[in-house]
Amino acid sequence: MSNGTRQGGVLSPFLFCRYIRDLLHDLEQSGVGCNIGGVFINVLAYADDIVLIAPYWRSMQDLLAVLDKHGVKIDMRCNESKTVCMVFQPKRRSQIVTLSFLQLKLGKFYIKYVNYFRYLGHI
Repeated sequence: MSNGTRQGGVLSPFLFCRYIRDLLHDLEQSGVGCNIGGVFINVLAYADDIVLIAPYWRSMQDLLAVLDKHGVKIDMRCNESKTVCMVFQPKRRSQIVTLSFLQLKLGKFYIKYVNYFRYLGHI
C-alpha cells in the first residue's frame, strides 16, 4: 500500500470525518432537522456511514441537495445500493398525514424506501 489507510484501520474514521468536515458543517447550517430531546439533529456520521434526519419529505430533499452539491465538490459519491430512506410513523395514528411519499432523489438516482436497515450493526 503506497497511500491511504487499510479497511478497518483505526485512522479511517478520523480521517474520513476530517474529509467530510465541511459537508457536516454545511448540513448543520442548513437549518433543517429534528428537535430530539431539546437537541437539534440532522446528521449522524461515523466512519463512512452517514444518516440524515429530517421531519418532512421536503426537508430531507433539501438535505440530500446539500449532500449532493458538496459530494461533487469533494469527489464523493454515495453507494446507490446502500442508500435508502426509512419513514417513522407518529405514535398516534391520528397524526398520520399520508402513507405514501414522493421519491427522494440524490444526484441522478432515486432512493428506495425500506421498512428497516442496518446502521453500525444495529437494525
